[in-house]
Amino acid sequence: MTSSSFPKLGIIAGGGTAPRRVIEACRAQGRDFFVICLEGQADKEITLDAPHAWLPIGAFGKLREIVSSEKIIEIVMIGRVRRPSLVELKPDWLALKGLAKIRFNFLGDDALLRAVGRIIEHECRVRVIGVQDILGGVLLREGCLGLHKPDTEAKQDIARGAAVAKTLGKVDVGQSVVVQQGLILGVEAIEGTDAMIARCRDLKRDGVGGVLVKFAKPQQDERYDLPTIGPDTVEAVAKAGLRGIAAEADRTLLIDRDRVKQLADEKGIFVIGIR
Repeated sequence: MTSSSFPKLGIIAGGGTAPRRVIEACRAQGRDFFVICLEGQADKEITLDAPHAWLPIGAFGKLREIVSSEKIIEIVMIGRVRRPSLVELKPDWLALKGLAKIRFNFLGDDALLRAVGRIIEHECRVRVIGVQDILGGVLLREGCLGLHKPDTEAKQDIARGAAVAKTLGKVDVGQSVVVQQGLILGVEAIEGTDAMIARCRDLKRDGVGGVLVKFAKPQQDERYDLPTIGPDTVEAVAKAGLRGIAAEADRTLLIDRDRVKQLADEKGIFVIGIR
């Protein structure tokens, strides 16, 4: 396929390896792209061989200029982003205009991302799409990914974690919960999943290890911030002494599926997609 087969893509990149996967997919498709790296969030390695610019999160005016000059038609927002305070955001006049309408400090993460997405579409005249529209087969499917499966006690912890995660999601707080032997060791808030898992390492009880449970928020726009599992998640779970990962099937991004399966098999960790 030639590059003309696809509209040019703008990749708003946060941290982690997921933006690199999107770049690789664009190259495989012959698709033109341009990377907008978020300052303080994106990894520097992403810029080594890709057309790019670095922008503060609040530079909506500059983003609009880049979209226009690069003739970008679609945008995907991908990668870990630590939610900034309004002071850290350093919003320009266009960002201030948009944020004044959405009450920035009073929105949960999902509501904020939806609002930011609407601002980008309206002000930049682009279409925001989900990463699953670019990366085929990137969603976690129902069932076990590798060799290991949850036993009866792990299934009970999964059910407990799913109920708590869905309750948190309804109020737009977090997506992840760690449960051990029926006890909630941790729930995800502003610190993110990896930090929450690390914190639970010091809270675990004697006996069989716990489970990480991840669910999308019921009201979640699937173009933004779906729960994500990657090799780093498996490493963090193993380091914390947990036994497995359970995540919502068809609403969880699975980054580097083969590597996740390999690591999980090696470390005795189960990875399962659940309804």
